Amino acid sequence: MRRSVISQMQRSLSMDFTSLLPLQLPSRMETHLWYIRPDEVKCASLLKHYSQLLSPTEKDRVLQMRGDELKKNALLARTLVRTTIARYQTNNGVDPRSLMFKKNIYGKPEVDWKNYTNCNNPPLHFNISHTDSLNACGVTVHVRVGIDVENKERKIKHDVLAFAERFYSADEVKFLSTIPDPEVQRKEFIKLWTLKEAYVKALGKGFSAAPFNTFTIQSKAGTEGGYNLCKTSKMTVSSLEKTEKCYGEWRFALLELADSHYAAICTEDDQASGGAPMRVIVRKTIPFVEDELISKSKLL
Repeated sequence: MRRSVISQMQRSLSMDFTSLLPLQLPSRMETHLWYIRPDEVKCASLLKHYSQLLSPTEKDRVLQMRGDELKKNALLARTLVRTTIARYQTNNGVDPRSLMFKKNIYGKPEVDWKNYTNCNNPPLHFNISHTDSLNACGVTVHVRVGIDVENKERKIKHDVLAFAERFYSADEVKFLSTIPDPEVQRKEFIKLWTLKEAYVKALGKGFSAAPFNTFTIQSKAGTEGGYNLCKTSKMTVSSLEKTEKCYGEWRFALLELADSHYAAICTEDDQASGGAPMRVIVRKTIPFVEDELISKSKLL
């Protein structure tokens, strides 16, 4: 029934690019996480409307993708970014089509706000991640954010511990080695990968600036879904490696999306939180068709 209603809406949709539901900006304690399932967007006319949101450069990049599914996924990823950001700027008349982006010196995309003289909102940060079956966009205010999504059923071609020894810190390898069940071990490996990638993306400096084996992600004792970032003393994993002081400048959250993916969020801690855990608000969307509030903090 739900899919039938959506199909009818898509067929009869008269696109209004300024009709996005405006939302309040996230508080300093919050991260807003939006996601879209590509397999739920099947209307050709809706996809055509989405393409009208993109810049000429973005359209060229979509067309360069090989295969219809990759093209569709790339289109939905850019649509998700533009429509998500526009929701928080509608009071200033920002149309998703007019948004302009720039990249920092390491290649991380940012909104180029200098083109919007009437935009007085606090600095908005975003990050995007995607798999073949899900695209996600995280939004924060004032603090940097990195997100990563991974399919829970992702297979690891190599032996999990051998793979971890190549990329993870000694403490993380030790943690994984204590898990006797291969399936549980695989899932914990993926959770760690998702958290580590979110941190590197929040830094915005690329993987070369923060190799995975130079830091450790540890569960924070006595918390639900809490994690610590600890720096390691060597650039390579060895039996002599020691974990140094854990740093509190970053906050982490790990959750499930759509019962099929792990999602990790990493944000700077600007000290305004007072050590409180991150509050995550999750929404599922088909832009201009349907928005659904999923959760206000369902952490693993």
